[in-house]
Amino acid sequence: MLPLLSITIATLLAGTVATFLSGARARWVALGVSVLFILEVALLFLSFSGWPGYNGALVPGFSESESYAWIHLSWMQVNYSVGVDGISLALILLTAVLNLATVVYSWAESKRPAAYFGLVLLTGLGCFGVFVALDILLFFLFWEAVLVPMFFLIGYWGGPRRRYAALKFFVYTHVASIVMLVGLLAIVFYSGATSFDFSSVYASARNLAAVPQTFLFLALFFGFGVKFPIVPFHTWLPDAHVEAPTGGSVLLAGLLLKLGAYGLIRWAVEILPSGFHNAQPVLFFIAFLSIIWGSVLSLSQRDLKRLVAYSSINHMGIVLLAIALDSSLGLIAAVLLMFAHGIVSGLLFMSSGSVHHTFGTRDIASVGGITPRTPALSTMIMAGSLASLGLPALISFPAEFTALLATWNGLQYWVFIPLGILVVTAAFYLWMMQRLLFGPAKGIPAAAHDIPWYEGAGMGILVAFTVLFGILPGLLVNLIVSSPIKGWPGT
Repeated sequence: MLPLLSITIATLLAGTVATFLSGARARWVALGVSVLFILEVALLFLSFSGWPGYNGALVPGFSESESYAWIHLSWMQVNYSVGVDGISLALILLTAVLNLATVVYSWAESKRPAAYFGLVLLTGLGCFGVFVALDILLFFLFWEAVLVPMFFLIGYWGGPRRRYAALKFFVYTHVASIVMLVGLLAIVFYSGATSFDFSSVYASARNLAAVPQTFLFLALFFGFGVKFPIVPFHTWLPDAHVEAPTGGSVLLAGLLLKLGAYGLIRWAVEILPSGFHNAQPVLFFIAFLSIIWGSVLSLSQRDLKRLVAYSSINHMGIVLLAIALDSSLGLIAAVLLMFAHGIVSGLLFMSSGSVHHTFGTRDIASVGGITPRTPALSTMIMAGSLASLGLPALISFPAEFTALLATWNGLQYWVFIPLGILVVTAAFYLWMMQRLLFGPAKGIPAAAHDIPWYEGAGMGILVAFTVLFGILPGLLVNLIVSSPIKGWPGT
């Protein structure tokens, strides 16, 4: 069997180095690497052994797993261990799609294009590594590797306050990463695991007493939660989004926020069930607080990009709520929401970037009636907005419906909080579309024209996936339920 995961890591690593060294041809190299990445992900799907009915039965555990001795100590074994299950494979698909869409959308980038496209690919490599790593040190290596390219994307290609935003992003997330690493190492040492491998830690840590599990879970929750981001540690997100270049915002919202949710599921919920159960009230409180606070802040925004940034806090709060429910349906909803938010937020950030490129502003009150002049851009904005508010047949509807159903099953009438916030979300997106797309023309420069082909193509990729998984969500659900998590069908 081919080591597909290692081959993909090697492809992305070699492609990243080649892009950095390719000068003016960097965009072509990055495009070739991104297409190859998509094809390798397709091979992973075809060879995935976790599909229900595959070889006549559900195969538990991880598919495409590899493990090689890396660091051998007298008291501990560190391995290069990788593998995928349904959750990680869904997020790997998201990584490949957003990587390709970002490269295409940023085709005209002229400010040090080799460095820009190289950093985009390096971000994709780091996220892919996080989703496949099954060793704590390997996981942390890829986790930290993601911070570096995003720091430079914000700090060099960003807006007027880019240095402040980049430093704030780095400090917040790096401090949280240290807490996360200490928590993971403490799990290994207190549980008596013989290696840093997920399988060894999983078998040992679940036997810890409830009290140490609770403290360790809360440490990991803080470490992963800042990347979510959870309230009150969310303040780095709007600054980073607003100052980042459009491609950086797409990767930040579409991928980096998902690292926190994935890490919480993989390295905390699965490994520390008693701690998770004891910490549920804290998770519920923070989830509801994030849902409400993100929505309230979104309502007060005039800047289109800042509106989308604050709405991400709202949506990721619903992801946290779905995880906290501790049910099969809740975990399915959480992963569906992560995938849907990654696609839709990427589309909306691209749309806000195109509005700024075309009209010189993102102020919703300053521009209006743009549809006759820019029909393609208006179509993309409408597609992203309608998907975000949960229109049926678009990707967010099955994810949000599943989350509401899981909340009703677990918390009964508390479901009216996320349901009410989703109604508010629909209201502010409808308000934005009414002001920006329709009515009399306002604030449109004489030279304004519709989006160039590469911006339309980048957004078109995301619109295609928005429709595909809105109509056929079972393609993702069948993948997700194959994951070997306690309480899931077939496990």
